[in-house]
Amino acid sequence: MFKKFKNKALQNRSFNVILLTATITPPSGVPLLARTDPKERLQDYEKGLQFYLKFIGSGIDAIIFAENSNSDISTLQKIVNQSGLQDKVEFLVFDGLDYPASYGRAYGEFKLVDYAMNHSQTIKIHKDNLLVWKITGRYIIRNMSKLIKRKPSNIDIYVNSRKFPIPWADMYLLVWTMKAYETFLGNILNHMIAEPTLKVHPEQVFSNLLDKPLADLKVTKRFNVTPLIDGARGSDNQNYSKGENLKKYYIRKIMNIIFPWLWI
Repeated sequence: MFKKFKNKALQNRSFNVILLTATITPPSGVPLLARTDPKERLQDYEKGLQFYLKFIGSGIDAIIFAENSNSDISTLQKIVNQSGLQDKVEFLVFDGLDYPASYGRAYGEFKLVDYAMNHSQTIKIHKDNLLVWKITGRYIIRNMSKLIKRKPSNIDIYVNSRKFPIPWADMYLLVWTMKAYETFLGNILNHMIAEPTLKVHPEQVFSNLLDKPLADLKVTKRFNVTPLIDGARGSDNQNYSKGENLKKYYIRKIMNIIFPWLWI
């Protein structure tokens, strides 16, 4: 009886996949993109991949590295080969920048996500119990282990939202099931086209979309762990884990403990 219960539990367990999104060689003219040097970006991705590999077998079952500028990824493949985890990492490299640069980074990100969700063999095999952890590949989330361990059970979408100073839903880390992708996330690409005046950020648009009725999806709009990000922000090259940005992290962490209802 115990064996049957154990087998059933294993069948019901989610297959956790980290989807690392990457654009090694971005096109010119992308709005609000300051980190454009392919060498710097590749180094960011190398550091990120090395960091996330250690979670395989510790809450994560596989990694998909998806790159949409059809760039050379041989150094990334070498990192995986040296780790001995080749059978746990899938690389997808394609030319996915066939759209106006003015559409912006969020459009490119979700176009990349659509490609990965529809072409990954890992996702195809495990779609029935899939849980995707989409991470912007240049960013290292230092407290990722806590985020994995404290993830709520029974979710379809897990996202970190803020109410102040403006409604905002972060997109550097998103978690979803196949059900959530097929019924919601896979249908929002055109909403991510950058607003011409750049006065409305895609994170604001995403927040508004999440506020609409989402059928029977189970949506948790706030992480119960404040993410500690290490990496250069694409829009201005400032590091998330230094100076004023690090102060913001500690303020948000403390406020999340003292006033968990005050989403800042």
